[in-house]
Amino acid sequence: MARKRSRSAGVRHPARNALLFAAASLIAWGLVAFGIADAREAGGSGSPWLMIGGLPALFCPMLAVYYASRIRVFRDLRSGRTAIARWTVPPDEFADFRAHEAGIGKGSVDVNFYRLPAKIPDPGLEVIFSDRGVLIDGGWFPLSFTGGRRVLAIDYQADPPAIAFTTRLTTAVQTSSTTYATRHHVSMLRVPVARAARGQVDALLERFRAQLAAG
Repeated sequence: MARKRSRSAGVRHPARNALLFAAASLIAWGLVAFGIADAREAGGSGSPWLMIGGLPALFCPMLAVYYASRIRVFRDLRSGRTAIARWTVPPDEFADFRAHEAGIGKGSVDVNFYRLPAKIPDPGLEVIFSDRGVLIDGGWFPLSFTGGRRVLAIDYQADPPAIAFTTRLTTAVQTSSTTYATRHHVSMLRVPVARAARGQVDALLERFRAQLAAG
């Protein structure tokens, strides 16, 4: 039986998430400080508050910084400052795209990494591209041609219209105390294209394929 492939709605609401993780960081640091004081009072035997606050105190600040760094990305895209292509897929065209996606098996390599919304947006699905990625209905998907997560191939699919990015995530997994194994996870990001925006696609493909060749 084929394993169900992972999907995502993209990075969303960066300002809200940055604030939430910043607040969680403060709470976690407070728990750590309280745990240190509690451990000292108990004669250095440890404290459950350190266990509760330790991991959040480490990871929440990193997530807060990550989301904060995405605020400008969203703002510049929506204002048009960094946009290189932009369209809105009408509801009827998005319904065709959804029907096509529904026919793909859950374990297939063609499963779209982009998780479609539960309802068709009204007045349609907005797509904004920059050189660094794509914003689909408010969800950010980075596109890199170098590094551990990179684009391997770019294709245009005509029916229904979509741009397909084949991406690969490379990770190192420790197999013993002294050895590591490299693993590659290949996925497909398929972005719907409005039929009225077909004129933008050729220039967009040429631009990304040049980056792919240079990378």
